[in-house]
Amino acid sequence: MSGIGQESNKMHDFDLNLQRFPQESPDFNMIEDDPIFDASVHLALDLPEQSYSLHDFGYGDEVLGTTPTSVAATSCFRILSDEGVKAMYKVCKQLESFTTSNPRISRNTRGGVYRSNFLRDFSLSVELASHLSEIMQTPLLPHAMGHQLSHLNYQPLKVGENVDKWHFDTLQVDFVMFVTDPNKVEGGEFQYFNGSRDEMAQIHQAGQHIPAGRITAPALVGAGYAVLMQGNYVVHQAKGVLSEGERITLVNGYSYADCNIADYTSYKQLLLADPESYVAAEYTRQMALRCAQQLQPCINNSDFNTSRSALVRQLENARAELDQAIGQLQDDSKQSMQHFGD
Repeated sequence: MSGIGQESNKMHDFDLNLQRFPQESPDFNMIEDDPIFDASVHLALDLPEQSYSLHDFGYGDEVLGTTPTSVAATSCFRILSDEGVKAMYKVCKQLESFTTSNPRISRNTRGGVYRSNFLRDFSLSVELASHLSEIMQTPLLPHAMGHQLSHLNYQPLKVGENVDKWHFDTLQVDFVMFVTDPNKVEGGEFQYFNGSRDEMAQIHQAGQHIPAGRITAPALVGAGYAVLMQGNYVVHQAKGVLSEGERITLVNGYSYADCNIADYTSYKQLLLADPESYVAAEYTRQMALRCAQQLQPCINNSDFNTSRSALVRQLENARAELDQAIGQLQDDSKQSMQHFGD
């Protein structure tokens, strides 16, 4: 009997234990004063009063199959409690010393989830993801790429310079949350373009100004409040601060839990924002997790009445995920950072 027990214990070596966030991290030092995240203390989740559909932004049947929801963006709603705002501000101020810049944003910190357990646990919060899933009307998962979690934007050092240019995002869903009170500074508005990506591209290529009636700036209540959107479809920007003061925003990324929806990760664009080794490692994890999600039904829920053709489709879906990732990683072509200017 002891021999059988020993063999049984060895079988545990073959158990799959997939982590949404890696146990390893880049060679980053942790911040010194890191609060402990507690969803019951730091979250104060509320619902937006208004949602906008993809149709409202000018999209039609061309997006069918690329998204499981028609919700494109929302008005402002609360995420953090007063205690949560205090803790998040403390973390963000410590992470400010790690800001970098790129052709779109002059001061941002990425990868902060590797430096702060508070930021990591907030970003991966099940309570938060469930709440956002309700708003977006489809299940969401925190993004598997660490640098797509809790990206932080800080106001430029030059007064009046836009925080971020008109653009669409490198991922499917994210929220933009104010860590500081937007009403304590002049300017700094977050804005949507009331149109599609193609419409914005046409305006930009023609050198035209965006009509004022095509821009919406959601009313922002205060610190700890956010807007949620399908960032890869909604063109948006962050205006410059016109007075002395702080403007800190946090952008947290999500993927659709529905594995029938293809991944949307702009690998080439991320190479222009983060070190190549970080992007490659995180993107590989993202696509490996998606592949595992495709294969999980084959492993855990074997249906002995499933047709051979259905089984082949399951394996083909997983192979497609891997082929996409391999193609991106092997492609040595270069891109410039995509945006539509100020």
